[in-house]
Amino acid sequence: MIWDNTEERYKIIFNIIPNPAVLLDLDNKVEAINDSCLEYFENQIPKDVIYGQKVKVEKVFPWLANELSALMSGEARETVFDQELICPKGQVIFQVRIKKILDPFDIHRSTLILMNDITSIVEAEKKVARARDFYLTLFEEFPAMIWRAGVNGKFNYFNRAWLAFTGKMVEEQLGYGWAQALPESDRERFFRVYETAIQEQKAFEIEFRLRRYDGQYRWVLCVGRPFRGLEEEFAGFIGSCYDITERKIHEQELAHLAMHDPLTGLPNRRMLEVILPRLIEQTEIGKYSALFFMDLDNFKLVNDNFGHHVGDSLLVELGRIINNQLREGDRLIRLGGDEFAILLEGVQKKEAELIARRLLETVSHYQFVTPQKSFNLFLSIGIALISEKTDPEVIMSRADTAMYKAKEKGGNQFVLYE
Repeated sequence: MIWDNTEERYKIIFNIIPNPAVLLDLDNKVEAINDSCLEYFENQIPKDVIYGQKVKVEKVFPWLANELSALMSGEARETVFDQELICPKGQVIFQVRIKKILDPFDIHRSTLILMNDITSIVEAEKKVARARDFYLTLFEEFPAMIWRAGVNGKFNYFNRAWLAFTGKMVEEQLGYGWAQALPESDRERFFRVYETAIQEQKAFEIEFRLRRYDGQYRWVLCVGRPFRGLEEEFAGFIGSCYDITERKIHEQELAHLAMHDPLTGLPNRRMLEVILPRLIEQTEIGKYSALFFMDLDNFKLVNDNFGHHVGDSLLVELGRIINNQLREGDRLIRLGGDEFAILLEGVQKKEAELIARRLLETVSHYQFVTPQKSFNLFLSIGIALISEKTDPEVIMSRADTAMYKAKEKGGNQFVLYE
């Protein structure tokens, strides 16, 4: 026996191991088996072994022969494999570990076989797999686009709706392959949000454009939620994507209407209130701008003589004429009625005056035609330079004051507030 009389404590430890254990000598004969092994294999263990006689292990556990032979013929010190067996306890799955027992000089003296009953673990894993397959089956029928990602963040599942939307094979989209269907700016923005969500293991929501099977980019809302494993460990993300293109278009239309005049399509006073403070801030870095307030001279006569529908069409035409005389980046704004404003970004006094003269000349020489007659219109322009940091209301008041001075002088001219 490998254990001598001075090592009885090792025998005790060997016997109380809760899982089956077998000790072999160098000829692969059974030296000892523990009580748990007898319990699991009581009908399969020869009485010779029970009575202490050595028997080749292949006669007791023939399924060990190949693994044992492979270990003994190589340099490895141990091997581990799973083995499913039928025993009095029923069908059992063991994790089998065969380990060479070496002395202090690394000489092989005996072999230990430990059989860990992992039946319950394997069954739990199978249940998890079945549950996973079940919910994935459900996801296949969902009209929404469903995806799943592992703990490393890489996407490993897409349902039928996702594949139908993108028109690509699942193999092309696994990992981060799906993200190639996003514009670069959206892709970078997504990964900034997603990487934070992975680190913090928290839910996230983000909107981005995703290329559809027909090549058209569609806006989608992507919602990701972390999910947990059996031990409540972080297991990855499950998410869904919804096509929100129509909603985005509607939002953009509402945003446009909120900042634009419905008659002329030009930016409105709200746009002026948004941009003017930014131009005032730029004066701190030496960038000057100008604000024009403009009013049509005697426009009321047009409405009174020809009706508001003619007046409206003339305002639309006037907006087109003025815009053609402005620089790229200048903004023509309709304040209401026949009053307009212009924001000129990055101009000095002389250039602002030059633009004002050009506008007066262009409008005064333009023939406005109606069914009844054709005529000329004239502008009164007030100019306020934006050259210092001050309140936006002050700048607008200066431009308004200068405009009324131009009208008081007879119109068809500009006045610079000084």
